[in-house]
Amino acid sequence: MIILLIGISNITFSQTMTEIDSVSYVMCDFLKNLEIKNDTLKINSLYEKQLYPYLGKFEQSQTQKIGQQVYYRLQKNCVEFRNLLDRLEPPKETVTRITKKPKPEISKKQLKEFKNQKEFYYFEVAGDTTRVKMEKGKWTDSFSNNTFSNLTYNWINETEFELIFLESNNETRSNFSVKGDKYIYQILSKENGYYEMTVNIPGQETFEKFKMYYE
Repeated sequence: MIILLIGISNITFSQTMTEIDSVSYVMCDFLKNLEIKNDTLKINSLYEKQLYPYLGKFEQSQTQKIGQQVYYRLQKNCVEFRNLLDRLEPPKETVTRITKKPKPEISKKQLKEFKNQKEFYYFEVAGDTTRVKMEKGKWTDSFSNNTFSNLTYNWINETEFELIFLESNNETRSNFSVKGDKYIYQILSKENGYYEMTVNIPGQETFEKFKMYYE
């Protein structure tokens, strides 16, 4: 009976996330075709025309959780929404999004140094520092509020590795990703104190440049 209930729970969760992703794609298309120049009016229209009617189908006790899931999955699935949020509240560290995959400019010696490095850190949108431990195929994010994310990684070529999300008790990450979600990281160059990298979500034609710092 316990196994049966777990199975039913997993199926329900899967269906819910599939539906939420479908809703996020509809919202993304709405956003792409929205002919409003003011970003505040644009996001208000997105919520009023798309998000709130969808949440209206659920009981009041469910709307906050489902609303969070839609909000974060929309960020993951929709580059236009990420761009909109960045314009409304610019990240502390600039995010560069490009549509053409860049070529790495890093030596074999520098790549070896990266692979031998076990601890890194990067900055969140609001400026908080997130620590990374990368060792033996396991990737752990440790956030400033004492939460964490666990992922695995495997190298797919000399400069790229694939991250696979497992679990997180961090509100943002647990809503942004579900178990099995994949991200492709590429190392572009080694600079003074950091590595220039890109991350790509498979299926999207956008590569986000960011800095992975080391000490």
